[in-house]
Amino acid sequence: LVRIPVLSITSTMGTLIRNVIASASINLVTNSSVVIANTFNVLCATKSGDPERTVVVGAHLDGVPEGPGINDDGSGSATVLEMAIQVHKTGMPLTNRILFAWWGSEEIGLLGSRYFVAQLNGTRHNDMQVALNLNFDMLASPNYARQVYNGTTVVLPGARYGSEKIHKMFTDHFDSRGLAWELTPMTGGSDYVPFIEAGFPAGGLATGAGGIKSVAQVVKFGGTANTPYDPCYHLYCDLLTNIGQDILDQNARAASTIIQDLAGRGDLEEFLRPPQYETETN
Repeated sequence: LVRIPVLSITSTMGTLIRNVIASASINLVTNSSVVIANTFNVLCATKSGDPERTVVVGAHLDGVPEGPGINDDGSGSATVLEMAIQVHKTGMPLTNRILFAWWGSEEIGLLGSRYFVAQLNGTRHNDMQVALNLNFDMLASPNYARQVYNGTTVVLPGARYGSEKIHKMFTDHFDSRGLAWELTPMTGGSDYVPFIEAGFPAGGLATGAGGIKSVAQVVKFGGTANTPYDPCYHLYCDLLTNIGQDILDQNARAASTIIQDLAGRGDLEEFLRPPQYETETN
């Protein structure tokens, strides 16, 4: 249980205060309680593919009390579900197993993904050995920036090398389709965190949350400057009308392409493993 009381305001409100009413004083009032509740993950593994090289594909299933959570993270959860459906429908040949995961309680501390990683026996989940994690969180912000998780920002060297390889797969995909992209740091805030902390390579896509879109980003991606990527981030208006359909389609296609590639690689371990350097001794 968290024993230190914490109060906060949203990023959007903080930015407004900083930029517009910086001299204002703020009074925060809260009516809080500590409640012990059960949460859960939903896991679905393919029957085919080598379980010794399992690709974990995840998105978080929960939202915040303030809103329906259609973009955050219904967009990611629905994308993962559709990929699972298509793998089953098409009988896609798989060299490596895929574990589709819908994480619980991401919004209150990545609880579902942290539990999954904590319960691993070394790198194993039941009969499966985890090779990497792909994370899809907010794929359809209406004022989007097309963001790829930056593997070079991963701290652990063993996880960094594979994460860099994954991020290059996504950027190469977008380059091949003439779609602009930018890198976003893997420094916290979504369900890839427990994996990279445990030394697993990870990667994925996002489109921005409550941060403010710059003029340079508008030149690159279109949209409206000086407004949030998702104006309904963690708000009541995060409805179906809050979905950017074109960017959702582009991201879903990118995710599907990269997952097929990784799940089809017979050299997955070698692909993700950092090169070993021999030291000459005299």
